[in-house]
Amino acid sequence: MIKLLVVILNKDKKLKPILKKYKLSFNIITYARGTASKSLLSYFGLDEVKKDIYFSLIPSSLEEKVLNEIEARLNLKRRGEGIGFTIGLKSSNKFIKDILESSDLVMPGKNEYSLVVSIVKEGLSDHVMNAAKKAGATGGTVLYGRSLGSSRTVFASIQVEPEKDIVLNIVSNEIKNKVMESINKEAGIKTEARGVIMSFEIDNIIGLND
Repeated sequence: MIKLLVVILNKDKKLKPILKKYKLSFNIITYARGTASKSLLSYFGLDEVKKDIYFSLIPSSLEEKVLNEIEARLNLKRRGEGIGFTIGLKSSNKFIKDILESSDLVMPGKNEYSLVVSIVKEGLSDHVMNAAKKAGATGGTVLYGRSLGSSRTVFASIQVEPEKDIVLNIVSNEIKNKVMESINKEAGIKTEARGVIMSFEIDNIIGLND
């Protein structure tokens, strides 16, 4: 089974040597900012402003080994240093499958947390974070993107702006629905933020300190 590995780190930490060691070739890095207030230490490492986010495809046979090494070498057990998690992929093209799937071994996930992704109008990520915090979330990360259209488009009689903020929140499954409902109320498609909200179940996670 192939999984998506996501690691969110402070910008001074480097993940590349570990990815290279395990010959993980399908890697992307992007840049973002944390959203937790300075007065509130986020227990999953998102309280600093500047962040690097790594996306990598990984076979499940390496999942436990890679996660453990990332946690140890990058000191993710220390509060505020970063977080990493995996999400199972339902399918991929044959080229990726043939290269990455070296074993049928699957590491069972605990499935205690979910990744909530909110895509909203540029500059309105604070609406998402305020709503998420009201429902119990403690921090998040904002990426920046744009719709493929070069100008405003209309969807279901609603204007959709091309520039987007993408907000990532990791929450326990116990409060996931509450968080999504709160975000939808404050930043959903019928609000100024024009938000689209979705969630993905996390298989395994590191750097989450209670």
